[in-house]
Amino acid sequence: MRFPRIPVTFANRALAAVVALMLAAPVAAQTLIPLPLDTTVTPLDQAEIDRLTAERFEAERHRGNHVEPTAMDPTIISPLRPIEARGRPAGSAIRFDGERRTLEFALFVPDPQQIRALRVSTLSSINVLPERSRFHVFVNGTQVGTGTLDNFTAFEAVDFPVGPAVVLPGQNHVRIELIQYHRIFCGPEASFALWSDIDLANSGAVLASSGAMTGQDAFLMGIAAAAATGTGIEIRGSDGLGDYRDEWTSQITQRISAALGGDPIPFRFTEYWSVQGTARSAARITFLPSNVNRLSFRTAGDGAQVMVVEFVPGERPHALPEFETILPRVADRVQPTLIDTQRPVAFEEFGFRETEIRDRYARIERRFRLPDDFVVLTNAKAEILLDYLYAPDLPEGSMLLVHVNGQNIRLLPLRGEGGQVIEQFPLRFEARHLRSGINSIVFESIIPGDPADLPCPTQDQAMVIIGQKSSIFVPYSPSMYLADMHIAFAGLTPASVRTNEMTGRAFDRNDVITLTAALSGAENPEAASLRPQLHLLSMEDLGSIPTGGYEFSRRAIEAALLGADVPVEGVAPLQGEHALLRATDRSNSTAALSRGWEWLKAGFEATLQWLHPRSGMLLEEWLSEQRGQAVLLQLDPSQPNQLWMLRAPGSDISAIASAIVAARTTAEGPRGQVSVLDHEGNWRSWVAPDRQPVLLEPVNLGNVRHVVGNFVSAMPIRYVAGLFFLALVSALIALRLVIATREHRL
Repeated sequence: MRFPRIPVTFANRALAAVVALMLAAPVAAQTLIPLPLDTTVTPLDQAEIDRLTAERFEAERHRGNHVEPTAMDPTIISPLRPIEARGRPAGSAIRFDGERRTLEFALFVPDPQQIRALRVSTLSSINVLPERSRFHVFVNGTQVGTGTLDNFTAFEAVDFPVGPAVVLPGQNHVRIELIQYHRIFCGPEASFALWSDIDLANSGAVLASSGAMTGQDAFLMGIAAAAATGTGIEIRGSDGLGDYRDEWTSQITQRISAALGGDPIPFRFTEYWSVQGTARSAARITFLPSNVNRLSFRTAGDGAQVMVVEFVPGERPHALPEFETILPRVADRVQPTLIDTQRPVAFEEFGFRETEIRDRYARIERRFRLPDDFVVLTNAKAEILLDYLYAPDLPEGSMLLVHVNGQNIRLLPLRGEGGQVIEQFPLRFEARHLRSGINSIVFESIIPGDPADLPCPTQDQAMVIIGQKSSIFVPYSPSMYLADMHIAFAGLTPASVRTNEMTGRAFDRNDVITLTAALSGAENPEAASLRPQLHLLSMEDLGSIPTGGYEFSRRAIEAALLGADVPVEGVAPLQGEHALLRATDRSNSTAALSRGWEWLKAGFEATLQWLHPRSGMLLEEWLSEQRGQAVLLQLDPSQPNQLWMLRAPGSDISAIASAIVAARTTAEGPRGQVSVLDHEGNWRSWVAPDRQPVLLEPVNLGNVRHVVGNFVSAMPIRYVAGLFFLALVSALIALRLVIATREHRL
């Protein structure tokens, strides 16, 4: 069959042009290099990309739209990246609070010859006194400048000249130290009103682009920008990977997360054919089907740095050596130092250095680890031998408080011996305040203002000094295990995540990928040898959690995650009771007898609860008072390597992942049997009062006293009841002997 020949006319040419534009529209919306039809396609050079970008900006202006010409900016900012995890992935501002604060950052500079300056953008509280408040900036240990804190209404930036001699190619270390004074008051209360924010998205190395910032160096800077702004890395085209989608994306996201310090970077999965959203991506990963596996780096029309991953459809993920070589680790999330027991351990052995305190309020914290089989429940004593010095003539009420795991063990008044070095001052405390895993020692100094209603004088000399030769002595502990989720939590790895057929009701595939990527950082090797598993559950699968004898209802979990006020005991109150229900409440002799029996039974149960608390009832009440975005559970002590997690509907998986990463190196992470992540990113834990220790070594003459002491201290009421029973039996036997003796005499 022949088709009629259409004459080539002007109208036909116009129609063909319209069709061509319609076919090309999805490619323009993608703002990426067009999908290659074969491997012989020549990639566009940078000049062609800049020309196309300029044309797009001009077209948008004619339409009346304002487009930021990011790709045409003559300078490029390589942003700062916090090294320490904060547990807050979103937002680009980081806050310095108090009178003095120091934070450390990573800075990527591809070529030191291109750096023009180091830019720092700040915004301070109106309470900050600008004439005396300042910040110092150090690059690789060299001070590059000092700035004043005088921006109170909007972020403003200052550029510090930096030469190539100070900067290294690749990763650099930046330290910023802030000193802030209150403009009106002086004292601890005034310290809490002082803060300054640094805008990470607009702070960093100012580089001259000169059209040369392309390739893998530009992609690394794009990753840093995506992390600083909180927009995350956009991943496009992953649906085309088919059955191996999760394996491909997990391989790449885990490699990126392992290379970055601080909070895990969020990942956003979008369709390949999509228009630009409200949150512009500074870095993007795009998967393209091809007949060869390879990597290339492009600059998109919207300024995003793109890593294009070409893959052969239907093939398993392959190694990406080019990708792995360009992503060296910025900084491992280092675990606190494991210290010895039964000997004095100097503070310097777990990283504490001599600390000078010049603030009216200061909180100095240092963490260390104890063995996972450390359990002391008796009244055995631990001891800190403290070296410290304080200035003479401090205001009345000055004090130094010492805390161990949040428990205050001593208040030291700073008076009477000012100017004298106090060496090896003994601070004895109960060793049960220590625990296996991560522990913290906190020194909190409080020095009132003198006078308090005027700005503090310039403090060049330290008011309190804590020496690094101070030591801590931890007593002996038999090898025992006390049920606690912190061991499994510290050892979580990407391979630990487990899903089932019902997981998808609460966690989609992208949530699982984001969570596994966050767990790719450094973990506790000893805890990882336990091979812990993290089970992701939906609310409908709550019954699969082994309870280990503890009792709680689904309503209590819903109260914690959904924020609903659910009654804990009994049934929900009825609204508008039926008349037949009220009729059954008439008084009669049988009902009175029944109520009397219920009263006696309730009193007996209350007495038993007082003598031997039932954890199920306590857990139910505790859960009903919590409000959070995720819950971790480990109720069965026979499964110490298993964790179960539920999340609230609509919660941000990136925020949950950041809180998990931040808690793996602090003493405030999940503990006990149940832990709730609240909406502020803090973990609130419930520890069962009746958990029993498990002995992991044979009993001998050397440890029998400590073993028995721990068992008795874990649940003393049982042993008191046992002793009472033995005493009662002994009394009965003695009474029988007395009676038998008197009968014989008669």
